[in-house]
Amino acid sequence: MGLLLSRILTYLNGAMQNDYYYKICNFIIFNYLDIFEMSEEEFLNKGAFRKEELYSFLLTFGFSTYEDFRFKLEADHQLRLNQIRVRLFGETPQKFLAKMDKAMDEKVLADAITSICEHFYKAKRIIIFGGLYPCSIAVELQTDMISFGRPFIHYHKYDPIQFNEDDVVIFVSATGRSLEEMKKYDNCSFKKAYSLLITQNRKYTQSCFNGNTTVIYVPGKFDSIDFNYQIMSICDLIRLRYFQQYYL
Repeated sequence: MGLLLSRILTYLNGAMQNDYYYKICNFIIFNYLDIFEMSEEEFLNKGAFRKEELYSFLLTFGFSTYEDFRFKLEADHQLRLNQIRVRLFGETPQKFLAKMDKAMDEKVLADAITSICEHFYKAKRIIIFGGLYPCSIAVELQTDMISFGRPFIHYHKYDPIQFNEDDVVIFVSATGRSLEEMKKYDNCSFKKAYSLLITQNRKYTQSCFNGNTTVIYVPGKFDSIDFNYQIMSICDLIRLRYFQQYYL
């Protein structure tokens, strides 16, 4: 059946409207570790949900009681942490970098990954922009960050966000189109936030961003298959570095 968190993210990341299912999923992501100790009454009061809304949501995910849902969520959390330990134990960023195809100097890339992890650790929110499929490749990174207590969501146009200095904004775009699109929205200024752009477009390595932007330039020329592989590699490298830097 898979992790309950993964199933929640599958719904949340692909949601088409801002309904109460979407709101409950978001509430879970932003209160993930707290929910393990949260009663049903506290969940309803803090999230401002009606009981019938919560139980409609629970039934959709195969649960008849809130307690069963909460127990499964916490059990899966422990399972995920064990999976992370087993998967990343004995691996190092240096070994991983040596195996990667790179378009950047290895030390520059390694320093950038370290800086990204530092911002992830301090962030109150991590928001990712881009096409559904490229962003879905980052779902393992998303799942791990939430498991470590860092809220990580996909941006949806129907749920505008006001960004601030506590946010990390990730743009995943081979051409940089998603970044340019977001610049058009006055209500979606990300200038105050730390931002990361993963791209195959070399021009962004010379762009005049503010000091809060990191550009990861990856090999390839707007090749979706190659770009998808590069996204996975960068996300895995971030997961590995974050695990070693803040979890071991």
